[in-house]
Amino acid sequence: MSIYSEAPWACVYCEQPTEFGSGKFVNRMPADHYHALPDGTTYEYRDGYACAECMVIDCDRCDKSIPIDEDIGIEEVYGEDWLSIVDRSEFDDGVWKVHLECLTPAEKTLYDATQEREA
Repeated sequence: MSIYSEAPWACVYCEQPTEFGSGKFVNRMPADHYHALPDGTTYEYRDGYACAECMVIDCDRCDKSIPIDEDIGIEEVYGEDWLSIVDRSEFDDGVWKVHLECLTPAEKTLYDATQEREA
């Protein structure tokens, strides 16, 4: 067994504990990762959990971090059948994932209409 698959269930990225009482238990996610070791030539396979802080992604428009499940892609703007509406998987300016506040006014209008329709 490794420290990633037994208590304190260290995050496979930052090695902080994700066990109950650590403050990172509720939002931890199952994850695996090939981690580069300090020598730069060796990789270690890690299988266990990742903490929410390590699972954020960067906004393609403002480069700030987007928390888990708060990113907006073209599918959230155009709805479930987005591929039949726009034949691409990114916004007009080529970005993939953004914050809600980074949507253009036109995208925000479409997003609001889609959310209301699919609610």
